[in-house]
Amino acid sequence: MTSAHLATVTHPPRVFGYLLAILILSQLESAGSYIFWWMLVLLLYPQILNRFLLSLGRRDVTRAVMSADAIVTGLLISLADFNFEAGAVFISVLSVSIIIIGGLQLWFLLVPVCAVGMFLGMIFHPAGFAGNSSFYFICFFSLVAYLCFLGILVFQETHRLNMEQKHLQTIQNRLEKFRALVTPFVSPEFISSEGDLADFTRKRLTVLFVDLEGFTRLMDTADEFLVAGMLNRYFEVMTQVAAEYGGTINKFMGDGVMVFFGDAGSKGATMDAKAGVEATVEMRARFELLSGQWQGAGGAPLYLRMGIHTGYCLLGNFGCAARRDYTALGSVVNLASRLEGLARRGEILISADTRHLVAPFIECTNRGRMAVKGLSAPISTFSVDGLSGNTDDSPEVRLLS
Repeated sequence: MTSAHLATVTHPPRVFGYLLAILILSQLESAGSYIFWWMLVLLLYPQILNRFLLSLGRRDVTRAVMSADAIVTGLLISLADFNFEAGAVFISVLSVSIIIIGGLQLWFLLVPVCAVGMFLGMIFHPAGFAGNSSFYFICFFSLVAYLCFLGILVFQETHRLNMEQKHLQTIQNRLEKFRALVTPFVSPEFISSEGDLADFTRKRLTVLFVDLEGFTRLMDTADEFLVAGMLNRYFEVMTQVAAEYGGTINKFMGDGVMVFFGDAGSKGATMDAKAGVEATVEMRARFELLSGQWQGAGGAPLYLRMGIHTGYCLLGNFGCAARRDYTALGSVVNLASRLEGLARRGEILISADTRHLVAPFIECTNRGRMAVKGLSAPISTFSVDGLSGNTDDSPEVRLLS
């Protein structure tokens, strides 16, 4: 226990205890003419000790402080001429205090120190200990033993509670670290959910697929450890951008990334789609810087392809008891993946549904109708050129959602 903590914890009971000691001594005729000076010492001692402890900062001086208290207690017992009642009170208070603060081991160490205080007191104030009978001694010992036993129980219980609290705090810290690790990849709603993990919900999401073109060829020609480092840096950039715009990174697939917007903290279909498109534009810009660094180091050129679609998905925890995966399923997810496959190098290809929601915010080029695998009819597609600069959440925009 640090000196500052010791001062905070023990100062109030120490002052109270010595006030009681003064009250007891004032009732004893045997205290003699020294009583006034002893009262003055007992009043000043707690204050001086408290200031001394605070000046030491974080040093552990528990034994030294309790030793000083033990010596003073021995002096008090001697001053009271080893009066049974007064001695019982002094020893009991000291014993309980020592055991609560330092345990039974410290108590055994300080009992001889208390005896030293008694000896010093007998030098300056000869006592009449011989007048006390063995009966008083047995009573005195019994009371002290009982109070020590109570002190041991309190110390053990306090120690147990402290250990449990530390254990719970350790678990809490680990959970917070785990939450920080998985939040970019899993919906916070899922993390904090207390319901059935098998529940499914139907939500309107904006789904984004990102793929890194040229990476497979790079794996065959470059050092695999270098490529692995590049891939992690690429994932780190994509994760940062998705988190900044409120997206949930659902999974990494080889060199591809699936992100959806509108699960946790949804602001409506329009604003979710807007956040998704803005995120892809930012991803493209940051990747161009990253790709430039790779090429500057002698690496082969790499390109992003991105596809976005908006619609209703089945969202939930899929899998079995041994392994589950929180993800979105449905034709919306499949179409977003198809659009990414149809996109050209560096292109953000969006569906008509997404373009309808974000038209006030973006500048795009009509890519015409494209045939998509799995669909019987071609679909309208648009290539995102950039942001229009209109970021207002106007009433007209809100009506679109």
